[in-house]
Amino acid sequence: MRTKTTPNQVDHYLDTLQADKLPLAIKLRNIIQNAVPHLEETFRWDNPCYFFYGPVCYFASSRNCLHLGFFRGEELDDPAKRLVSRKGGYPHIILRTEEDIDQPYFEDLIRQAVTLNQN
Repeated sequence: MRTKTTPNQVDHYLDTLQADKLPLAIKLRNIIQNAVPHLEETFRWDNPCYFFYGPVCYFASSRNCLHLGFFRGEELDDPAKRLVSRKGGYPHIILRTEEDIDQPYFEDLIRQAVTLNQN
């Protein structure tokens, strides 16, 4: 995986998360990195972001959950209808517990987002 920032920036972000969110964030990071190993991991807009020919996805902490967001989420095939968007924000999936993580589904969405950026 290419990176424009030091891993310490994303690691530092993880270190600042609440204890209950840290395992979710680590799993999300691993899913993203394994889904498309050549994604560029960066730290932008105060969140870990992943790029390939443009922005692909990010994860972010909110008051009581994590979001796995997609910059072009409106164009993704989301048969489970897990992507939500409020007030014109980027479509994202809300994660509160480890049971909310669906690795194969997330990997598919990430690969779709990469494909969109390649076309």
